[in-house]
Amino acid sequence: MLSRRSLIKTFSALPFIACIPRLGNAATIANFSKLKEGYAQRLKKILAAGELPYIDIESSCNSTKLDMVFVAKRMDQLNIGLMALSADIGKGQFKEGVRFDHLSERLLASYPDRFIPVGNGGQAPAFSETPDEFLDAHEAAARAKQIMLLGEFEFRHYPSPRQAKRGEMDRDVNVPIDGPIGQRVFSLSERTGMAFQIHYEIEDALLAPLESMLEQYPKAKVIWCHLAQIRYIERASRYSPAYVDTLISRFQNLFFDTAFGDAGSIYPLSNQRHTRAWANDSSLKPEWRDLIAAYPKRFLSALDLGGDRLYRIAEYDQNHRNFLQRLPAETRHQVAYRSAWSLLFGEEFA
Repeated sequence: MLSRRSLIKTFSALPFIACIPRLGNAATIANFSKLKEGYAQRLKKILAAGELPYIDIESSCNSTKLDMVFVAKRMDQLNIGLMALSADIGKGQFKEGVRFDHLSERLLASYPDRFIPVGNGGQAPAFSETPDEFLDAHEAAARAKQIMLLGEFEFRHYPSPRQAKRGEMDRDVNVPIDGPIGQRVFSLSERTGMAFQIHYEIEDALLAPLESMLEQYPKAKVIWCHLAQIRYIERASRYSPAYVDTLISRFQNLFFDTAFGDAGSIYPLSNQRHTRAWANDSSLKPEWRDLIAAYPKRFLSALDLGGDRLYRIAEYDQNHRNFLQRLPAETRHQVAYRSAWSLLFGEEFA
């Protein structure tokens, strides 16, 4: 008969993912603790080598085409600490009835020190056409402790620059954030304690509904993706560093990720530079730099890699490091990895 010590030793030797489908909450929570230890060791190893690691809180992919070996190797070469790489349920998977993609389990089985288990990207058609089934699956994964973070939900989304150039307009999506779907997402965050991400275009008409939801769900942890990314400046007269300052002061669980284009990035449909944080000389505007330095715990690193640009990871890494270098040294480390760490684990990185 196996002793209790032998059983513990046996289960400890099993890969992380082998425990998820069969064991209860206590076991999966313990495995989250083991993941945290591996994450910390990886970040500290990169820091000890004199490099700056960061946690990419927002990237996504088509899991059926993902070369995870390539991504993992590039993370090592580029000193990227951790990545929350979310699966987007594409049209083909959606037609086959897929409502939740277990990509995180596969990533953790091979690379448990690099990837954060995260829910799927809330894109059309899964999020817009069958939202209840989509969210049912996410709630089940959250209850089973299979994910640490909910994915990016696209409430208001224009076609990406690449999609616009290709004439693909089916990603022009408008899901009211204060409607039934939004209510359920915010409620899910409050009940699970997990943060979630929103893609929510910056426009005057959209600000009041978001503020209303933040007031109704003060415990929901919201990451508003793409700081200062405005695709039609004529539709966003209110948004500014001063406005973001007021939001941060009012809503203690509102965070912003810093995945935005470089100074020369143009949105094809408006022919405008759609990242307003950059000055004409390609420097970071002082008012945005000062805002981030004043509230560094509310800003997080992100690459926003997608399925059609994972091969450009080195380019995106360089652009993000260029942004980080414009920040004061202590702020740089806070935004790079400390903010995400405290959001995920409820403690300061040490």
